[in-house]
Order: sequence, then structure tokens, then C-alpha cells
Amino acid sequence: MGSRSIKVVLATVGVLTLASVGQAVPAGAALTPVLYGFGSNQAGELGNGTTTASLSPTPVTGLPGTVRQLATGLQSAAAVMSDGSLWTWGSNYYHQLGYSSSASTVSTPRQVPGLSGVTQVALSGEGNGYAVESDGSVWAWGDNSHAQLGNGTTTPSYSPVRLPILTGITQVAAGAYYALALRSDGTVWSWGDNGNGALGDGTTYNESLPEPVPHLTGITQVASGGLESFAVRSDGTLFSWGNNGSGELGNGTSGGFSATPAAVPGLTGVTQVASDGWATMAVAGTIMRAWAWGDNTCGELGDGTTTSKLSPEPIGLVGVTQVVMGQNFLLQTYSAAIRYDGTLWTWGCNPFGQLGYGAVTGAIHTPTQVTSLAGVSQFAFGDDSSGIFHPGAYGLVVGSLPATVPDLHGDSISQAGQALNAAGLVFGSVTYVVDYTCTNIGTVTWQSPAAGTRVNRGAAVSIRIGTAPRPPRECL
Repeated sequence: MGSRSIKVVLATVGVLTLASVGQAVPAGAALTPVLYGFGSNQAGELGNGTTTASLSPTPVTGLPGTVRQLATGLQSAAAVMSDGSLWTWGSNYYHQLGYSSSASTVSTPRQVPGLSGVTQVALSGEGNGYAVESDGSVWAWGDNSHAQLGNGTTTPSYSPVRLPILTGITQVAAGAYYALALRSDGTVWSWGDNGNGALGDGTTYNESLPEPVPHLTGITQVASGGLESFAVRSDGTLFSWGNNGSGELGNGTSGGFSATPAAVPGLTGVTQVASDGWATMAVAGTIMRAWAWGDNTCGELGDGTTTSKLSPEPIGLVGVTQVVMGQNFLLQTYSAAIRYDGTLWTWGCNPFGQLGYGAVTGAIHTPTQVTSLAGVSQFAFGDDSSGIFHPGAYGLVVGSLPATVPDLHGDSISQAGQALNAAGLVFGSVTYVVDYTCTNIGTVTWQSPAAGTRVNRGAAVSIRIGTAPRPPRECL
């Protein structure tokens, strides 16, 4: 696959609506979305207070409320909360967490000081981050060796600095030592390293201050896989530019680069795009089908083969609301998709359990559902590599660990307790009611939530137990 910068993870963008999991949930029993992590955890990126790897989803601890948007970077992670605060955790080697810390790793989320009203965050695979505030301003921090902070210098900063020039920004995408910003008027701005034409200005000259990308208008999303850039236009056209070493630009060729944006042929109705630096996926068409192209060494294109593709081809996933791609230091790549029903599907290489199956497996060449999760609204892959001798990968997901309420009718309280324990649930209220039919003495006559309801693991189920009428009244 060639030699190139590889410490790249695409940060997910935007916020997706939590979808129904297919069955009505009574009041008080709704599935509550929580941020979970799984995979390797060398720098505490799973955010659970440890540096211990986990093959099963473990909750991120210490976050105050609901996660609005999620991002991952080089051994690091970030979450925008519903109150507009920004929290980060993981490695702080390049000050990519946005604050000074005496520890090189932060295993429990901490709030980034000096920022408020944050609407979106992006982390790069090279050790820096970006935040967009509700007033349209952009703030950056971390490594600045290629002027990727966009403030006219190459001086790093451990705390957020506001970018000049930029106003009315709605989204930022972090590339390999460069960044893209989408303005509310549909224009795109870029800055930082431009060695592969990723800034889209027709040159290969670096820019230390943001500049507009020529000829791009009506854009609704920007993305980067590392050394290549993408933009989705409101009419469903997808544009690509930058590096094309593996055919990731989708223009039917491989090798070299393009310094100016060009429409990707063969795709219409595109709504979202993601890239891992080797391959690319997009959601397109009225049935929201996933399309993929580029390198396929790990089967990350999801077509059941390991044959690379130079042009977009549809794969067998429809109803897709978000696609995600990632890679690690070993050049292993992997993919994910969230469907409209809140299910998460993953595939590709899985050496660290980052696909969420609860086990380390060989390469998976077709999309496979992660059955332990439901109601998924966001997902991101992260690179946990600290060098070729310490590679790693992890996943972070906003969703629920569902349990199905068993049918307790006719069970004794002991039997009901065993059934709830086996399902990962607990007793709520236990009420004894007189059973004048004498047919349910000592057994469950009623339960809430009802049998078959999907709830969070650990949820409480209330029951009523029948008791015999007191003499002299007789059974009916």
C-alpha cells in the first residue's frame, strides 16, 4: 500500500438522531444512549479510568450528560456535550487534549477550559484538535509543525487558540497536518500542509492562514482521510482531491495526486463521505446505500473480496445514515456503518477487537452486525498505536447495551429473580395483591415493562405477586 503518513483517523461529524430499535418502549423503560469504548487502551482512550484493553463495550466515565458529537484522533478522544462543553481524554503527548496535564495520559475525561457553546470537534491523527463554537468561530490546539493550527505560526499550543479570518464556520475536518472548514454560506476554507494538494488551491504550497478553496460552493459536508480531501455538495455531488495512492479519490485512477477538486464520477445523491487514507465510503441515493472504493487489503470495502476498486461500487448495505473508516500503525484498515434502525455494522481487520464483536478475529470481508449494541447514533474508530512495536485500535460508540425483558408470568419470586439476573436486569417494586381466583398464589400476575420490551441492561422490572384471600372469604 506504499509509504506515507498513516497516523490518521477520520473524526465523525454532525449529530445523528437516535433511531428506534423496532419495538415500542413504555414510559420509564426507554433505552438511554451512553458512550462506550472497546478495543486497545494503551493511553486511556476508552475513558474508563484505566489503561486496560476491553473486548466488550465499557462505559466512558465522568461525562456530564448527553454526548452531542464524538471524535477520535491519535490515542485520544473528544466529546461535545449537550451543554456545549468539550471534554477530552487519552494521550496528551502533543497537547492534543487542549489543556496542560502533568500526566502523559488522561484516562478519565476532563473538560477543555476556555471553550463554551461548542457545536463540533475534530481531532487529527497527528496530534492536534479543532473546535467550532456556536458563534461560528474556530479554535485549534496541539502540534503546529506544519502550520495546521491556522494562526499564521508554527508554534504549538496546549490550549485552544482562535483562528483569524474564519467566521460563520459550521464544521471542521482534520487531515494529516492540515484542516478543512465549512462555512455557513457553503464555501470551504483550508490551511496547513499542502504537499499532496490537499488544500485544493491548485498548488502544493503550505498555508499558515485559512484560504478559500476555489470553485467550491453549496457544500454541506467536508471530510479528510489523511492526505486526501472530500466535499459533498447540496445537489448530492461528491468532490475529491489530494493524494490518490490507492485510488481513494474514486476517479478511476491510482497514483499521484490532484491539487484541485473534481466530481467523483458514477455517484449521485451523496449525503455523507468518510475515508481512512486508503479507501473511501459514501452514502448515496434514495435508499441510502453504502458505496466504497480504494484499497481493500483488509476487506474494508465490504464487498466480500480483497480486490481494490478504483471507482465507487455499491455494497450490500442500505438504509445507512453514517459511514466511518479507520486504520492503525500496521496499515490495517476497517469500516463501520450505522443504519436507520440504530444497528451498528462493522468489517475489515480486527486485531484488537475494535470491531465490537467481543473478540479478536481475522479480517471480516462483509458488513456484520454488532449485536451487543442497539440505538446507535454515533461511532468512531481511533488509532491507539504508539509505534510499530505497540500498535492498537479502538472504537467509541454512543448507543445502548440492550436487554430483553423476560416473561415472568406464573414464576415464583425466586424464579423471577433468576430470570431477571440471567437477562441482566433487576427487581423494581414487588407488590403483593390478593388473588381471589386462587390461580396465581405465590406467583407473578403482572409485570412492567412487559415481556419482550428492550431496555438497558441493569434496568428494573416491577412485579405483582398473588396472595391467598384471608378467611372466611373463599376463592372464587
